Amino acid sequence: MALANGLVLGVAAAGPWADGVHRLGIDLLLPVRHLVFGPLYPAAESPTVVVAIDEETYRTPPFSETPRVAWTPMLAKVLAAIDAAGARVVGLDLIYPTSLDKPGLLPGYDKPLLLALHKAGRAGRLVLGEVRLSQQSIVPYKGQQIAAGGPDNIRSLNLLLDTDNVVRRHPASFTDEAGGRVRSFAAELAGRAGAKVGGEFLINYNTGADDIPTYSLADLHACVEGGGAEYFRRHFAGKVVIVGSALDVEDRRFPAKRFAAGGADARPPERCRIAFDPRRFGQLIGRQSIPGALIHAAAVNTLIRGDALVMLDRAGTFAVTAASAAVLGLLFFLLAPAAGLLAGLGVLAVEGGIAAAAFRHGTVAPIIALTLEAAFVFAVVYAYRFVVEDRIKRRIKHAFGRYLAPSLVERLAEGEESLRLGGESRRVTIMFTDIAGYTTLSEGLRSRPEQLVDVLNRYFTVLTGVVERHQGYVVSFMGDAIMGLWGAPASDPTAERHAVAAALEALAALDEFNRRVVQGEYGLAGIGTRFGINTGPAVVGNTGSASRLNYTATGDTTNLAARLESANKLYGTRLIVSAETARGLDGTFVLRRIDRLVVKGKSEPIEVFEVVGYRDRVGADRLARIADFEAALELYGKRRFAAAKAVFERLAVDDEAAKVYVDRCTHYQSEPPSDDWDGSFVSKTK
Repeated sequence: MALANGLVLGVAAAGPWADGVHRLGIDLLLPVRHLVFGPLYPAAESPTVVVAIDEETYRTPPFSETPRVAWTPMLAKVLAAIDAAGARVVGLDLIYPTSLDKPGLLPGYDKPLLLALHKAGRAGRLVLGEVRLSQQSIVPYKGQQIAAGGPDNIRSLNLLLDTDNVVRRHPASFTDEAGGRVRSFAAELAGRAGAKVGGEFLINYNTGADDIPTYSLADLHACVEGGGAEYFRRHFAGKVVIVGSALDVEDRRFPAKRFAAGGADARPPERCRIAFDPRRFGQLIGRQSIPGALIHAAAVNTLIRGDALVMLDRAGTFAVTAASAAVLGLLFFLLAPAAGLLAGLGVLAVEGGIAAAAFRHGTVAPIIALTLEAAFVFAVVYAYRFVVEDRIKRRIKHAFGRYLAPSLVERLAEGEESLRLGGESRRVTIMFTDIAGYTTLSEGLRSRPEQLVDVLNRYFTVLTGVVERHQGYVVSFMGDAIMGLWGAPASDPTAERHAVAAALEALAALDEFNRRVVQGEYGLAGIGTRFGINTGPAVVGNTGSASRLNYTATGDTTNLAARLESANKLYGTRLIVSAETARGLDGTFVLRRIDRLVVKGKSEPIEVFEVVGYRDRVGADRLARIADFEAALELYGKRRFAAAKAVFERLAVDDEAAKVYVDRCTHYQSEPPSDDWDGSFVSKTK
């Protein structure tokens, strides 16, 4: 499924319909590039500068005292000074569609401007702007067109907007009235500055404050009036100069760098005559939109520097997005939602770092598509897992809800434990229990069978609760016996300790059960319970018929646990464990080695141990007696039956196991065992 997701999403991301989404990534990569690598280039190295008709211009004499249509003589002085300073080309992102230079108004008023336009236009250093609309175009006044050199020096100022009204691309040309192609305003300026101009391109915006040097028209006019020719040569020689509006409400567009640090409307470069005053200059810093003149300047710089951004090609986009989707899909299938979310964010962080490095060199990786597909794959995979795993959880809860503690069922359902509902080999610990005195109990309630069932059910409730509290699983009830299981269906690395602890708690609970129920309610003699516990490999899983299944454990480990439970009758003990179980216990419990026992159906002896109790609850006298018993057992194993018998006789006063060995020692004294005897005893108990 992860691979299928990758292929489908890779195809979706590589199609032409996704180009707009990929371009949106530029808006995120620009601020990242700025944060990591700084501006693309220092503002002082910008090939293009802007002369701004800004708030300061409107508030500074003589502009503040004159209607804008009458600014042409002041503008002419600034244009002439810029041209004389050695500007490579001047572009006017500024249209005067009307003029005062008309009969009946002020004939000859625009003469200074017309002369400046004529001089620069004749030398190929001037481009006027026009705006093409659907019905008509806004063009410069006829006299200005003629002075500038006619249509060859007029180009469209139109910008190319994406569907979200952000300028990321720039058209190198437009279709003219005759059906031909004519360069755009920015492309024409760049071409005249010696740049190679091709087709439509992605603008590689510089970032940071003052990324394109911007000069106030008011300051430049004051500079001309004050004889600042050297200032103009220092700032405009060899530059592409764009003159345009830079107001906070006029001709503003959203560039791709709108999220980048700083802004192009920040403090201007070195002033000539008028000291910088933010109140007069205009508080435009930090705005997401910028004047159109600055967008044209960024487009010109991109062409002159030859560093237009390039989208990753379709094959590369397919490969990157398909691989990312496949990896994320695999991770989300393997991990829980919280871990999957962290892993997904980690993958996106790595991809973002690679994308930022590639973007520094001009390649736009499909970072938005990668982000969207990560969210999509996360939602799809975990929705699928929720549906599928919810069904599995219901099956698990249905299968084990009546046999396991609720908390353990939840762990299984949440997938915290390894679980297969078929057969598998597991290392498990198995416990068998049986009631000692059940015959007496059943005879006492012979005339009241419903009460016998009630006692049994209440007894089973007590033992089941104990088993479940110690993370065990009650496999089955067999007459008056119970089979308990640890290590399956939920794995348990401390299964031996849990099983023994459960048996000890059950023995304590049985005393209370006898006092309150068997003796207190029914007036009968108390019952006892014998436990046999063994550890080893077993086949666990669902067994049964096609219509009835039971989760159980089968094999020699199970059989031996049942035999150990029966062996309690031989030694008068209540809790016997195998050597394998004993090895899994720690010093918390006191064990007493009982015998080397050959159980029915086996030919090899095994060591068996009695669990006496918790070490902190066994007194010193009891520990001393256990030590004496095991010392006598050593003598017994060495065939020193007389010496062993003497110790066992002393212990046999209140120890049934010692009595067993007294009888054996007596027997072996009269009938010694064979020469190959290894101290073992063959049990006849089934």
